[in-house]
Amino acid sequence: MGFSQDVFSTKIGVHVTNLSKYERNKSIPSLEIAEKMASALDMSLDELVYGQQNEKARLHLADNELLNLFNKTQQLPDDQKKTVMDLLSAFLLKANLAKQLT
Repeated sequence: MGFSQDVFSTKIGVHVTNLSKYERNKSIPSLEIAEKMASALDMSLDELVYGQQNEKARLHLADNELLNLFNKTQQLPDDQKKTVMDLLSAFLLKANLAKQLT
């Protein structure tokens, strides 16, 4: 957002020294301060803590085709999403069982 540490620390009600500690992972803000940070940055607390959903998925899924399929699945109606999740769960259970039996 282009805030200086001074401006941002004032917006969230902490001393600039504490903000610096948060940035360097030397200290963890309270939930109240984290909520103020998210509000000042115009994002949800979940986005502040975990990042944007697509970015998280990209970091954990190296297979772009699989990531695209998951993104398309999110567009489906809830009943169809549940069917996809059930199929995937069944497939993974079968693969895990086969692995254990070998």
